[in-house]
Amino acid sequence: MKRIANIVKDSFGFLGTSLILGLTLLMATHASAQDIYEIEQTFDQPFNNLEIDKGWDARLIQAPKGSPTTVVLQTRCADFFEEGNEPNIIEAKHLGPVGHLWLKENTTMPKSTVVEIHTAQPIKYLKLYKGARLTIEQYDFDSVDLDIDADTGALLVIDTLHNLGKTHISLHDATLDLRHVNANAINIWAHGNSVVNKGKQWSINQGRLYLSDSAVSNINATDSANHLYVDHKRWLNKTDKFRSLSLTFGLDVSTALQGTDDARYGSPYNTLGEFGVYEQLSTNSIPLGERWSWQPGIELAYRVRLLDNTVKAEAGHLVLDDSHGALAPRQHLDCFSIGLPVALNYTFDKKWHNFSKGFYFKLTPMVNFNQELVTQTLNEHSHWVTRHDKDLDMLNRFNVRAAVGLNLGMLGFHSIEFFMDLLPTYKASAGAPQSRMFGLVYHF
Repeated sequence: MKRIANIVKDSFGFLGTSLILGLTLLMATHASAQDIYEIEQTFDQPFNNLEIDKGWDARLIQAPKGSPTTVVLQTRCADFFEEGNEPNIIEAKHLGPVGHLWLKENTTMPKSTVVEIHTAQPIKYLKLYKGARLTIEQYDFDSVDLDIDADTGALLVIDTLHNLGKTHISLHDATLDLRHVNANAINIWAHGNSVVNKGKQWSINQGRLYLSDSAVSNINATDSANHLYVDHKRWLNKTDKFRSLSLTFGLDVSTALQGTDDARYGSPYNTLGEFGVYEQLSTNSIPLGERWSWQPGIELAYRVRLLDNTVKAEAGHLVLDDSHGALAPRQHLDCFSIGLPVALNYTFDKKWHNFSKGFYFKLTPMVNFNQELVTQTLNEHSHWVTRHDKDLDMLNRFNVRAAVGLNLGMLGFHSIEFFMDLLPTYKASAGAPQSRMFGLVYHF
């Protein structure tokens, strides 16, 4: 007797799976009888994100409330149940507070292989990768907001949808067959050459269908009686590359990297270090392959550089100032910068582009502006008096920052990176050391 394969990979080490023993041989319905091999496995790990890859006839079946999730694989090819050749098709992950279940790409088994996912978990996000195929027999989780994203060539069949929450479906050159619907609010975006087929049994309170000029649908016009409105959007004409935006905040600390010939300890530009805060607006990661992607963005930063010596502004530059005697003032340089970071990402797990741990390389061309020397001194009443010298022209107006970082995605960390400016910090005309800032950035 063939032994049952382990088709669920435990990414946690505590998934708590229980293998249902037994091998079921079923007779096929075609003329030449052929065995169908079926295997089941259950697990209790919660999840609310489901991602479907291509190469399967995948089906999502809602189980009774409280039931564990069961994955059933059916195939006519017994070879994959030989020892050492067991299929590994499902991977579960828990990234922060979100649980993910990923049906991995079928690269070896027959395309007729059926995978059924029986679950009572309230799914909130459903992703279909390029060429993926999924049939949802029933979705009825009362009032859970549902987001569906289907990529190029994907086919999504929803036989029955009952949802009192909000349902958002985004198609990117994909096909949607939505048959029976009872929903509070449903919005569908059909990008590029997407196809939307509407069944006859629809009951919705508010529905909107946004079509590109080349999208195809049997919904030709607004049906106000059934609260379904159709609108054509020019920006949907092509499958968009930038589907989402994310805002991150960062803190960085850096110091000056100098050569021995440039290290002038008596220089007014000698620094104790620099601190910065910034916010970065980035698009989603745009895939370049299975593990590689790139990600553009825009960054606004404010940085404060602490000075080692007491200085003053003179003709737009800094010079040493010994007029304060033993009571040195508090001083720092500050400036703003705008950058256009472009990151090349590598994810350790190819199908979790938006969540996975990995590393990245980044180049940020940036422009510095609003250079300022801030000096605080005590007056005769022991009150701090602040002076701002703004007519400074010493920093290189343009610089390029190179960085290598690690995406963490856990414990409050978004990423951490090491960076270095490729061009000197100061202009050659400023009479300053040809130093470059380097340090660490923490994103959250």
